[in-house]
Amino acid sequence: MTDDLIRRLIATGLTKNQATSATAQTLVQLFMPEDGKMLIREAKQQVAEMQETVDSLRKEYDDLSAKIKQISDNVLAAIEAQKEFGSLTDEKARNAVALYSALLGMNQRAGADGTEAVRNAGYVMYAYLGGQARREITYTTEG
Repeated sequence: MTDDLIRRLIATGLTKNQATSATAQTLVQLFMPEDGKMLIREAKQQVAEMQETVDSLRKEYDDLSAKIKQISDNVLAAIEAQKEFGSLTDEKARNAVALYSALLGMNQRAGADGTEAVRNAGYVMYAYLGGQARREITYTTEG
């Protein structure tokens, strides 16, 4: 029942409790034409579909927001490291940093805790660099 219909029932002398009761609702549906009942069912179905769409969009927004935050955190960390240590000129070093960041993200998305994610990424990085990390990555400082 709509608020307008409830106000009309109250205006005819029913109390608010009587106007909103299950009995009043049953009587309204009993005397309502089939077209009205069909319109109400259609409206309820559209509302349910819209709620599903809103829920789906909310989940998608939350997922995208989390991804954006993760990317932002990675970029900010890279900027801070660049300010502190200078930029990487070695191509293999840039690839290593990108790979390390990607590995950390994959570990976190897989549900690994932070310590485990860092350890896993470290093993892969060590293998990627052939166990020679100190000799193959060069840093330059700009100041």
